[in-house]
Amino acid sequence: MSTSFIRDRPYLAKERASDIAMPRLVICPLCHGFLWRPIACTTCETPFCKSCIKNWKAEKTEPIPCPENCLEFIERKCPAGYLYALSELKLTCLNKNNGCNETLPYNSLETHEESCSYRLKTCPGCRTEIIKMKFDEHCGQCPLFLLTCSECNTSYQRQYEGEHDVTVCLRIQLRQLQDNHTKHQQEANERITCLEDQIRSLWQLVESSKNVQVDTQ
Repeated sequence: MSTSFIRDRPYLAKERASDIAMPRLVICPLCHGFLWRPIACTTCETPFCKSCIKNWKAEKTEPIPCPENCLEFIERKCPAGYLYALSELKLTCLNKNNGCNETLPYNSLETHEESCSYRLKTCPGCRTEIIKMKFDEHCGQCPLFLLTCSECNTSYQRQYEGEHDVTVCLRIQLRQLQDNHTKHQQEANERITCLEDQIRSLWQLVESSKNVQVDTQ
């Protein structure tokens, strides 16, 4: 789920709620949208979006001042009164412009939006954004969607599916077998060379041992 940022449009814009009973308790002083995952200043207890404070701190030097002019921002949990005021909010779904007409309690918003049928997903083929409820249908027809042959494991775009016939598939499998054979042969040759080197070293060690015994007699 997206988060709020300083100088950027807040994730929870005020326009997403039609009736705000206690605006002072639910609005972030930094992004001016509804508080999201709020934390507060220990001194003044003013709440801010967690991501807004993260960006605020990134622009300051130690000690980090509070946006509300306290000498230093020391984080604490958001006071219960603010959390209660937030829980009373009813907000429209982020995907309203895509067709979702749901209005949800603040505390249910994240769960709904993660599974919302109108959430946009990007097709891995054509990179078009499609609403979730039509995503599988689109991917099942998209000419740029990648398919993978179950026989040779080759990937190709759906628009070229007709070109990947039995003959092409068998040729690819044959080339794969040849490549694997070459690879295994190289590995076998390397192992043989290694063993020969070890045998040669052992033989030299045995010969050296014999020479030492002759010299001592």
